[in-house]
Order: sequence, then structure tokens, then C-alpha cells
Amino acid sequence: MESGPFFWLIVLTVGAVALLVALGYGLYRSQHRSRAEKALTEAATRQEYEREDRDSS
Repeated sequence: MESGPFFWLIVLTVGAVALLVALGYGLYRSQHRSRAEKALTEAATRQEYEREDRDSS
């Protein structure tokens, strides 16, 4: 019996499950950030927009 296709089926299945777990974790983390983390993100975004405005002028 040839094990090549079965091996790749297992590898792809494990890869897809790992990707789903990573996406789920990322979504969970982004939804459950603290106020300090949200404020830090907003401040960094504002600074980046200001830097881009300076560079484009």
C-alpha cells in the first residue's frame, strides 16, 4: 500500500487545523485587549499617520 497520499492528507489536515487555531487565538486576543493596550495601539496609529503626513509633504 502506498503511504504517500495518506501522509500528505494528514500533513494538510494538521496544517489547516493549526491555521484555524492561530486565527481563533488572534481573534480572541484582539477582542479581549485591555484599555491600556487599546490606548497604546491608538497612540501608535496616530503617530504613524502623522509621520506619513510629514513624509509626503
